[in-house]
Amino acid sequence: MMQNDVVVVGGGISGLSLAYYCVKAGLKTTLLEKNDTTGGSFSSHQYNANGKKFWLELGAHTCYSSYQNLLDIVEESGITNTIIPREKVPFSLFIDGKVKSIVSQLNIPELLFAAPNLFKLKKTGESVKSYYSRIVGEKNYKDVVSHFFNAVPSQPTDDFPADMMFKSREKRKDMLKNYTFNHGLQSVAKVIAATNGLNIFTSRDVNSIEYVDGRYIIRADDDGAYSAKTLVLATPSAVSSSLLRDINPDIANHLGQLKAAEVDSIGVIVKKEHISLKPVAALISPNDIFYSVVSRDTVSDENFRGFTFHFKPGLDDKTKRARITDVLGVSMSKIEHTESKINTVPTLRLGHHQWLERMDTMLTGKKNLLLTGNYFGGMAIEDCVSRSKSEFARLKG
Repeated sequence: MMQNDVVVVGGGISGLSLAYYCVKAGLKTTLLEKNDTTGGSFSSHQYNANGKKFWLELGAHTCYSSYQNLLDIVEESGITNTIIPREKVPFSLFIDGKVKSIVSQLNIPELLFAAPNLFKLKKTGESVKSYYSRIVGEKNYKDVVSHFFNAVPSQPTDDFPADMMFKSREKRKDMLKNYTFNHGLQSVAKVIAATNGLNIFTSRDVNSIEYVDGRYIIRADDDGAYSAKTLVLATPSAVSSSLLRDINPDIANHLGQLKAAEVDSIGVIVKKEHISLKPVAALISPNDIFYSVVSRDTVSDENFRGFTFHFKPGLDDKTKRARITDVLGVSMSKIEHTESKINTVPTLRLGHHQWLERMDTMLTGKKNLLLTGNYFGGMAIEDCVSRSKSEFARLKG
């Protein structure tokens, strides 16, 4: 049985960042990831055709200058020089087969009438719908704005807490406002995974955890067993709940209260000459079968263009393929390559702050059980890293 100070279950950015903090503190750390690569929503698919390389994001798409904890890791890992800007191309609507600007679909008188509420209303205690429908007007919210909010976590967001959708954070003035990396966001996952002293095992699906004589015994489906004084769960809330069922039923039940959604994403790569669509950052099509189509046009390439369709759940492959070809105006034979990815994202609701306060109270005194992920302070990349940093501080405190 492999002996460790810390075992991290889950190799997304939450698990990777917490593992990074542990290794840098001199703790013998092992990370177990059920998939064959680490990164989670940092999923930059790499495509190589006759020596021509192209990457396409299948999960998260952008980093920002306000991601200060993430940037600390990037700087310490020595990859700041691989940061590149995203080109300014528009976010657009796709209606009746045509690309339309956002402004063209807004009711301007309604917007002007509602806009002063921006300076009077507070987000605290408000849902996305109750807050933003008063900021832009009810019709503007229903017809246009709500669909952009839904596109962020690829699920309906009317009932999300308004203060957890877009947070105001201090920005690094020496950093690009929004950026990516030479080979996509997964560059960050790869450099963390390569940290000296960090043991990473992929294709390890953890199926049981015991607590024996002050140590956790973590067993994976490869019959491997790993012992650790400290356990980190960086998995979706439902998975963490299941793994803790026999160890701590109270925490397991509390985690089980949360809901989540699966994001069904399909990335397609097409040679540039086959696409007539003007460059866009993303297409939002109200009431369509997808939440968004996010393009690689923000980092142009001389050979290819890439588009990731974030579909609503429950669709068959034929339906998805038909919609992809309709939107892009190409036949399947013109599509150079496709790649699929399923990501799990939390479904947040009003009252989440109270849920989190209760969760942290339940963890008080349990320094050797750490929980991190995108379902704590928010779904943004920085929220994940910040949670990991605060959990590491609790371990060391």
